[in-house]
Amino acid sequence: MKKIFLFLVFASVVFSCKKPSEAFLIRQNEYAKNFSIEITNNQQKVSSAGTTVYFPQDFHAERCIITGTSSSAYIDALGKINTIVGVCSSEYFYNPGIAEGIKNKTIQNVGNDAILNFEKILALKPDIIITSHNSNYEKVLDQLSQQGIKILYVEEYMEPHPLGKTEYLKLFGVLFQENQKADSLYTSIKKEYLSLKEKTQNSKVKPTVFTNVMYGDSWYMAGGKSFIATLFADAGADFLWKDNPDAGSVVLSWEEVFSKAQHADHWIGASNFNSRNELLNVNSHYNWFDAYKQGEVYAMNRRENQLKANDYYESGSIYADKVLADVIKIVHPEVIPDHEWVYLKKLQ
Repeated sequence: MKKIFLFLVFASVVFSCKKPSEAFLIRQNEYAKNFSIEITNNQQKVSSAGTTVYFPQDFHAERCIITGTSSSAYIDALGKINTIVGVCSSEYFYNPGIAEGIKNKTIQNVGNDAILNFEKILALKPDIIITSHNSNYEKVLDQLSQQGIKILYVEEYMEPHPLGKTEYLKLFGVLFQENQKADSLYTSIKKEYLSLKEKTQNSKVKPTVFTNVMYGDSWYMAGGKSFIATLFADAGADFLWKDNPDAGSVVLSWEEVFSKAQHADHWIGASNFNSRNELLNVNSHYNWFDAYKQGEVYAMNRRENQLKANDYYESGSIYADKVLADVIKIVHPEVIPDHEWVYLKKLQ
């Protein structure tokens, strides 16, 4: 018995004296489900969008290439937009800093949705490429990875909560050595978001809402577990597809949507249309909805530039509090009477 006791004491001493490099810290997320960060004394393990990348502990992105517009917003919010040296399809970016960089040739176009330019990217010598899953990119990205360039997949739009998208600030904070700024901004947005949510939860009336439009023969409705569904619930609205189990979009027929949403109070998120007449020119049946007849149709395109690039898909990914306030202004205007829409626009 004494020998067993001595062995246990010895073992506890050995395991408590691990090398410092073996100690690690997991940064816990509050809302984000699709990324995680583990920090050790000599490296950082970042898992995002189903893939894992290892970074040196002192990694500091100084030259980055991004293929998606939302990444520019996170980087800009941390004061690091000058690190962006390449983008895909610059005309899709609302951020004026991207257009300015293209004009000054400090930022290069390195591809589009269909292709990446391997030689051009290699010549820019990026230390990281921030992208999302696209089968057209995979071969080139694999080749670039073999050249020592870090490839990180970021898909914040798959998060089930608006604040989960906001929380990607922490991920970018690690990449750009701006943890304090990232945490501070996230905390500020979260506090305002939760404060706004609290103001709506005791409302006895919950106006009914639906979203999106027809594309071809299909209506891509937000799933009941999507961040859009969460946004509507937190705004004090009754999203008609709230009981659906999907986190992404649900493909529906016209008949399925009309039978359920014909008498809905509000139609929020009518693509990028600028007027109800534009909607009607695409599909004359849209005027069968009560929301259309009563002028309760809203699009997320108040902040668009001349090329139709939309800031909702950039800074709107970060500022969940502003997006929530916009929706509350529609469904419960009495709660925040002085709020002016940031991303939403009522179609006339």
